[in-house]
Amino acid sequence: MTAERKGWWIGGGVALLLLSGVVGLAVSTGPVRGAVSTYHRLLDAANRQDVAAAVRLCSARYLAGHTLVASDEGGIIGLPRNIHKNFQAWREGAEVWLCPSNRLGPVYRLVREEGDWKFDGPVGLLGSGGEMTPMSEDGLPPLKDAGSGS
Repeated sequence: MTAERKGWWIGGGVALLLLSGVVGLAVSTGPVRGAVSTYHRLLDAANRQDVAAAVRLCSARYLAGHTLVASDEGGIIGLPRNIHKNFQAWREGAEVWLCPSNRLGPVYRLVREEGDWKFDGPVGLLGSGGEMTPMSEDGLPPLKDAGSGS
């Protein structure tokens, strides 16, 4: 084997290795990217007060407990309307959780339903140091026990 041919084989191997790394990264981050895209489309629908579009982006579970109505002040009642440039999104099992603020504040769940990502409502509040306070089914943080001193 000539040196030139050997160089082509090594270059091809390196290119194949790099390509497999890029494909692996794209596949592993796909769910989070898909969920963030859905969240952005939901923000757009809420800011335009397009209730029909917002309904299509919400999960059946969320819609069973919430009626989407345009607000007189703008937006759609109960839906978020913004996202910070330093937002955080991550996989939590089969779900994707997203904190749209600057890493502190509400955390929303997005679930895979009917082949697409859907907004499923708040799951908790992200505090300093990454501490997560879960929300109850009514969307409120649990009350602290007054007798425990905390």
